Amino acid sequence: MIKVLIVDDEPKLREGMRTLIPWEEEGYTVVATAANGYEALDKFRELDPGLVIADIRMPGMSGLELIAELRKENPGCHVLILSGYADFEYAKQAISYHIDGYLLKPVDEEELISYLQELREKISLEERINEWQALEPARTTEVLVRELLQSKEAGEAAAELGLGDSSCEVVLLELKGLNKGEDAREESVKGLMERHWQEQEERGFFFTLPPYMGILLKEPLRDERARAALWQELHYLISKEGLEFVAATGGAAVRPEEAGESFGAARARLEDAFFGQKNTLLCGMPDLWEESAQGAVEPEEELDPERDIEVQLLLAVEAGSSEVARELTLQIIRQLVHTQRDETYIKDQLLRIVSSTIARLEAASPELRPLIAGQASPMGEVYSSRYLHDAERLVSGYMEQLSRLTGSGSVRGDEIKRITDLIQRRYKENLKLGTLAEIFNYNSAYLGKMFKNQVGEHFNTYLDKVRIEKAKQLLTQGMKVYEVAEQVGYMNSDYFNAKFRKYVGVSPSAYRKEN
Repeated sequence: MIKVLIVDDEPKLREGMRTLIPWEEEGYTVVATAANGYEALDKFRELDPGLVIADIRMPGMSGLELIAELRKENPGCHVLILSGYADFEYAKQAISYHIDGYLLKPVDEEELISYLQELREKISLEERINEWQALEPARTTEVLVRELLQSKEAGEAAAELGLGDSSCEVVLLELKGLNKGEDAREESVKGLMERHWQEQEERGFFFTLPPYMGILLKEPLRDERARAALWQELHYLISKEGLEFVAATGGAAVRPEEAGESFGAARARLEDAFFGQKNTLLCGMPDLWEESAQGAVEPEEELDPERDIEVQLLLAVEAGSSEVARELTLQIIRQLVHTQRDETYIKDQLLRIVSSTIARLEAASPELRPLIAGQASPMGEVYSSRYLHDAERLVSGYMEQLSRLTGSGSVRGDEIKRITDLIQRRYKENLKLGTLAEIFNYNSAYLGKMFKNQVGEHFNTYLDKVRIEKAKQLLTQGMKVYEVAEQVGYMNSDYFNAKFRKYVGVSPSAYRKEN
């Protein structure tokens, strides 16, 4: 059983988590709870738990400070953090400590269990690696292959393996889906692989270098057909134990002594497997990178929460345009990949986008809160996703669900009413007729005519009047002119002054004095 320490300053939450979760069924046991960071440190040192679940905000020692201390005590300890929406900046900092997951309060039981299952697999793998590293190599051929891949003096190993001066290639694979106590399944796969490649020795040698298994191919794979055939061969063997795997090729080594370079390339591709395609032998840069490079932002640019595309996503969700919301979500993800090709960064940004969209929807339309609460958040699954394609599917699907909720009562023909409602809620955003035309799938000029016919004013005029009315309310509350300008969507104070004079007849300053 994996020992668990629960840390939270709320007694009800500690007790609820301790009693409501079927810990033992998932391979865990709660050995202690703690009300603050200092108490947690004492119990951590005494009990050496494999998993700590901690609130990010606590009196005395915060969750962040506790995580930092835990890392000093045991760099390999596993941590899940608990947080509310308001603590996102703290959670973002916690992610830099390489936490294992992020749970929003109130804790969803199914989401926590999903994390526990994923962590159980990870901890089991770590234990097996430690066991393997403690064992002396038992097979002469495997020892020679390891020497060839890891030693600068690889020539002797290559000669003993009979490789001559011909080219070769390394293929690495990593098992997925192993649970606690399933070492036998992994050993079974290793046995199957070893026997298979002993029979295929004219093609290559099987070896293990934890956490990887691998094949040193005596002849490099020639093309995509050969790579697909090898993947199917590996899948046939590994699927007998019902396990999944990722595999990568390191490319051809011109001489056996250069096999270490092929090994390094294969390992790098496995580490980058999050961006790759499922059910393929990873080779070179994943296709997604090529796709994202087209029409994306420059690499040095950072996506800002207020970028137009994220505003467009919010508007599409509010307008009930599910297909547009899906496409905008995918576009944002590809820009994220181009900005920073890092799994943690992308998952972090997806959490921010989902959280921000929910918060802004609920702030503008409180009646949506129970409906949104009824939709399971995808973030637990996103954080445990092994592939970007799965994370894309989860987040874009969730945005589609939100869009259907907000647009459930809408019908074709009420677009102008929905647009005026959007203006009333989002007047401070950079609203453009062209953007709304795309969201509602209309030609921009045609939508402009529809708007003028039904509302009696042009789109920009109506938007300006709504903003000016809001500005008048804020000015009577004593706000400064430049603050009011920003609050109603005008980034330029002079432009705001001109608009205000046009519709009210006096300057904003004069209006504030008079009212």
